[in-house]
Amino acid sequence: MTLVLNDDDVANVLSMKDCIAALEDAFREMGLGNVMNAPRRDSFMVSSRSDAYYSFKTIEGGLEGLGVVAQRINSDLITHPVIDGVARRVKVPAAPGTRYVGLVFLYSAETLELLAIITDGHLQRMRVAGSTGVGVKYLAREDSHIAALLGSGWQAEAAAWALASVRPLSTIKVFSPNAEHRKSFAQKMAADLDIEVIPAGSAEEAVNKADIVACATNSAGAVVKGGWIGKGMHLTTIRVHELDEEAWRRSDLITFSGHGGSGGYFTYATQRFEAGHRVVERKGERGDLENEWFTRYRNKIHFLCDVLTDKAPRRTNPSQITLMNKNWGLGIEFTSVAKLIYDRARDAGLGKEIPTEWFSQTSHP
Repeated sequence: MTLVLNDDDVANVLSMKDCIAALEDAFREMGLGNVMNAPRRDSFMVSSRSDAYYSFKTIEGGLEGLGVVAQRINSDLITHPVIDGVARRVKVPAAPGTRYVGLVFLYSAETLELLAIITDGHLQRMRVAGSTGVGVKYLAREDSHIAALLGSGWQAEAAAWALASVRPLSTIKVFSPNAEHRKSFAQKMAADLDIEVIPAGSAEEAVNKADIVACATNSAGAVVKGGWIGKGMHLTTIRVHELDEEAWRRSDLITFSGHGGSGGYFTYATQRFEAGHRVVERKGERGDLENEWFTRYRNKIHFLCDVLTDKAPRRTNPSQITLMNKNWGLGIEFTSVAKLIYDRARDAGLGKEIPTEWFSQTSHP
């Protein structure tokens, strides 16, 4: 039987510590050459809305040791509204019932069958934050107690869980442009993590004297300036441009979670679509800048899988500034976390079962 799991099922069985452990194993297997990763593919199409474009995204990966392969698919409507003077990437819940569409399909590499279909909302933010957590575990100072968190949304919440899972934090200072939002976020996180969470008055105030600086925003511009960075800090970013170039230049050791783009390092160019009299441009959100900085700072950039298998350096002294860019997602991230979710959900009797035969055939494909 094929198991169908929703976000609530995922949240019931997936803890951040276990998510980080699963991802750590996957990155280590990647460093040993025991995985399959296919380049992420993004396809775009003009939509009926003049302020939005349609995006269809796929990514897949396999783990030989677990004998499974996963494919993640997103069907999205994307806008770039300007909020408080800054362009932000915002997905529109345009599916019936004001919903989003993101799914992970988990297959057995032995029996070929479709093991599970999992909605990717909670899984997605956990694997992003969990990968960040792996980076913090291996690169941040072990005595890190104070974290600065830029962002107070859906992804920032998971980032806070990850930071607190791998370092004995006493304080998180959070900043986001909406004062009420960051205040309520701080109250919720303080209760969830049982540590001090302080709403900061500015990004600079949050970063000041922090040991770890984590960005989890949808901003199209830099939210942290290199001039604010102090010796010994660990910086972590989901989107390359969340840190300005001075922060990249000042970093002694830079780690990327994986190769990005399609078929190379960071080949993500402007996409242009024409439909009748309408022309829509979808600018590469990270590709151009990532290509430029990867080339410029290549001599101090390494990959997380190589750090875990001792092929690349880790922090060697407490004064170093380290940076991890959680850039493009990897298929193995979805595979490792989806397999963990599937096994736990099976044991707990969660989800709905549907006949696996619905997804196979007797005729030769």
